[in-house]
Amino acid sequence: MKNQLLSTLLFFVFSTSAFTQTKYDLLILQEGTKEVQVKEVGENLIKYTHVDENTLYSISKFRVSKIVFASGREEVFENPFPNIKGLEDSDKVYITYIPEEVEDLEVKGELFSKATGVTVFSSMHNVKNRSLDKMKAEASMLGANVVLIADAQSRGNYYGNENSPSQSTQTVLFGQAFNSYPMDLNKVKEKLNGSNYVLYQTFSLNRNDFSPKMTMSLQYNEDRQPITHQIKDIIERDGRLYVLVPDLRTKTKELEIISLREGILTVMEKHKNSVYNYILQTEESEFMKNLPSLLATD
Repeated sequence: MKNQLLSTLLFFVFSTSAFTQTKYDLLILQEGTKEVQVKEVGENLIKYTHVDENTLYSISKFRVSKIVFASGREEVFENPFPNIKGLEDSDKVYITYIPEEVEDLEVKGELFSKATGVTVFSSMHNVKNRSLDKMKAEASMLGANVVLIADAQSRGNYYGNENSPSQSTQTVLFGQAFNSYPMDLNKVKEKLNGSNYVLYQTFSLNRNDFSPKMTMSLQYNEDRQPITHQIKDIIERDGRLYVLVPDLRTKTKELEIISLREGILTVMEKHKNSVYNYILQTEESEFMKNLPSLLATD
């Protein structure tokens, strides 16, 4: 009788445990794990409800690494969108012409790019690629890793005559920039609050430029020490972070934080037809950590 009672009790415990562990599905995201009930896995979106709720939500399949279903089955998704560091990775920016592929991704801004051949003998193919490269560069400077091309206009070389001038080939692109890797705002604020930095590099891109321009911005004081500044104000607004840097000569007061990687902070501003990236080396960067030894060997 005791053995039968013990067996019944163990069966109840294990059944309850199994039910508790497999009641909900798990969405494994880049920023963490969500416990949900998956309703549909579509071509680009995953639809789900939160635990004990009926409201239906959608999330881009490209933001999900894996689904662990309540049944124990797992479904893994490959993300075609690269995780780029900034302008140095602009060639990796993902280009799409399919609006459904960017559903649920963070919108970073409108894009425009124009490239014109130098002469009427310019290659139309090369001019198209140059226009696309400029759009990728602008997207990366906005903190985006995905570009949706909304419209593309091209003309070929036109050899003029006595009544009309010649025109070289030209390509104009219109698009929108997106980011598929959300930034952990609280983590960034915690790391940056009150930290010191030096302005290391400045990148600029005007829509009429041939390509982005880079300037070394590191400045030294009379003791040959890099001039440092302190981050004092961090503002969170509409899901984005901004810093006030009164010591820097910028076009606007607020600079948007684009990324913080290994102590290197990239902030951005837009002014008229130009976008600017300021590369700030914080105290946690390898540059600042190695600075004493570099100065000692100078």
